[in-house]
Amino acid sequence: MKIFTVFVFLIISFSLNAQTADVLKGKWIFKKALNKGIDARGRKDLNAHVIDKMSLEFKSNSAFTGYILGQNMVGKWALSKDSKALILNASGEKMEFEILKLTETELILKIGLGIFLMSKI
Repeated sequence: MKIFTVFVFLIISFSLNAQTADVLKGKWIFKKALNKGIDARGRKDLNAHVIDKMSLEFKSNSAFTGYILGQNMVGKWALSKDSKALILNASGEKMEFEILKLTETELILKIGLGIFLMSKI
Protein backbone atom coordinates (compact mmCIF):
# COMPACT_ATOMS: atom_id res chain seq x y z
CA MET A 1 0.00 0.00 0.00
CA LYS A 2 2.87 2.41 0.78
CA ILE A 3 4.35 1.94 -2.68
CA PHE A 4 0.99 2.65 -4.30
CA THR A 5 0.56 5.83 -2.23
CA VAL A 6 4.05 7.05 -3.14
CA PHE A 7 3.42 6.24 -6.81
CA VAL A 8 0.13 8.20 -6.83
CA PHE A 9 1.83 11.15 -5.11
CA LEU A 10 4.60 11.19 -7.74
CA ILE A 11 2.11 11.12 -10.61
CA ILE A 12 0.16 14.01 -9.08
CA SER A 13 3.38 15.98 -8.54
CA PHE A 14 4.49 15.51 -12.15
CA SER A 15 1.04 16.44 -13.41
CA LEU A 16 0.92 19.65 -11.34
CA ASN A 17 4.43 20.63 -12.42
CA ALA A 18 3.51 20.09 -16.10
CA GLN A 19 0.35 22.19 -15.72
CA THR A 20 2.32 25.02 -14.07
CA ALA A 21 4.95 24.87 -16.82
CA ASP A 22 2.26 25.08 -19.50
CA VAL A 23 0.71 28.17 -17.88
CA LEU A 24 4.14 29.81 -17.61
CA LYS A 25 4.96 29.44 -21.32
CA GLY A 26 4.64 32.69 -23.23
CA LYS A 27 5.79 36.29 -22.94
CA TRP A 28 5.49 38.18 -19.64
CA ILE A 29 6.11 41.86 -18.92
CA PHE A 30 6.79 43.52 -15.58
CA LYS A 31 3.74 45.65 -14.74
CA LYS A 32 3.96 46.66 -11.09
CA ALA A 33 6.11 46.50 -7.97
CA LEU A 34 4.00 45.21 -5.10
CA ASN A 35 6.38 46.12 -2.28
CA LYS A 36 4.93 48.44 0.29
CA GLY A 37 6.99 51.38 1.41
CA ILE A 38 8.71 52.20 -1.88
CA ASP A 39 9.67 55.85 -1.74
CA ALA A 40 9.19 58.35 -4.58
CA ARG A 41 12.74 57.91 -5.89
CA GLY A 42 12.37 54.13 -5.89
CA ARG A 43 9.09 54.36 -7.79
CA LYS A 44 10.70 56.73 -10.30
CA ASP A 45 13.60 54.29 -10.88
CA LEU A 46 11.20 51.34 -11.22
CA ASN A 47 9.09 53.23 -13.75
CA ALA A 48 12.18 54.31 -15.69
CA HIS A 49 13.90 50.90 -15.86
CA VAL A 50 11.55 48.06 -14.94
CA ILE A 51 7.80 48.63 -15.27
CA ASP A 52 6.59 47.99 -18.84
CA LYS A 53 10.22 47.65 -19.95
CA MET A 54 11.53 44.34 -18.62
CA SER A 55 10.15 41.11 -20.05
CA LEU A 56 10.69 37.37 -20.04
CA GLU A 57 9.50 34.83 -22.61
CA PHE A 58 9.38 31.16 -21.69
CA LYS A 59 9.39 28.68 -24.55
CA SER A 60 8.24 25.05 -24.61
CA ASN A 61 11.78 23.74 -25.19
CA SER A 62 12.91 25.13 -21.78
CA ALA A 63 14.60 28.11 -23.46
CA PHE A 64 13.88 31.66 -22.40
CA THR A 65 14.65 35.11 -23.71
CA GLY A 66 14.44 38.29 -21.75
CA TYR A 67 15.04 41.99 -21.72
CA ILE A 68 16.33 42.97 -18.28
CA LEU A 69 17.72 46.39 -17.35
CA GLY A 70 18.59 47.23 -20.94
CA GLN A 71 20.24 43.89 -21.69
CA ASN A 72 19.00 41.00 -23.81
CA MET A 73 19.23 37.61 -22.09
CA VAL A 74 18.97 34.06 -23.38
CA GLY A 75 19.17 30.84 -21.45
CA LYS A 76 17.27 27.89 -20.04
CA TRP A 77 14.41 27.87 -17.54
CA ALA A 78 12.96 25.24 -15.23
CA LEU A 79 10.63 24.96 -12.29
CA SER A 80 11.65 23.58 -8.93
CA LYS A 81 10.29 20.12 -8.12
CA ASP A 82 7.47 21.65 -6.07
CA SER A 83 6.75 24.31 -8.78
CA LYS A 84 7.20 27.08 -6.21
CA ALA A 85 10.35 28.53 -7.76
CA LEU A 86 11.40 29.60 -11.24
CA ILE A 87 15.02 28.78 -12.06
CA LEU A 88 16.80 30.67 -14.83
CA ASN A 89 20.23 29.76 -16.18
CA ALA A 90 21.84 32.42 -18.38
CA SER A 91 25.47 33.07 -19.20
CA GLY A 92 26.59 30.50 -16.63
CA GLU A 93 24.63 32.20 -13.84
CA LYS A 94 21.78 30.47 -12.02
CA MET A 95 18.98 32.64 -10.62
CA GLU A 96 16.06 31.38 -8.55
CA PHE A 97 12.86 33.37 -7.98
CA GLU A 98 9.98 32.43 -5.70
CA ILE A 99 6.62 32.11 -7.47
CA LEU A 100 4.00 33.74 -5.25
CA LYS A 101 1.12 33.47 -7.74
CA LEU A 102 0.65 32.06 -11.22
CA THR A 103 -2.52 32.20 -13.30
CA GLU A 104 -3.15 32.26 -17.05
CA THR A 105 -2.61 36.05 -17.09
CA GLU A 106 -0.66 36.97 -13.93
CA LEU A 107 2.69 35.97 -12.49
CA ILE A 108 3.92 37.35 -9.17
CA LEU A 109 7.62 36.74 -8.49
CA LYS A 110 9.76 37.51 -5.48
CA ILE A 111 13.09 38.69 -6.89
CA GLY A 112 15.55 39.48 -4.13
CA LEU A 113 13.75 41.96 -1.88
CA GLY A 114 11.27 42.95 -4.60
CA ILE A 115 7.86 41.51 -5.37
CA PHE A 116 6.74 42.06 -8.96
CA LEU A 117 3.49 41.54 -10.83
CA MET A 118 3.96 40.40 -14.40
CA SER A 119 1.25 40.15 -17.04
CA LYS A 120 1.17 37.77 -19.98
CA ILE A 121 1.11 39.58 -23.31
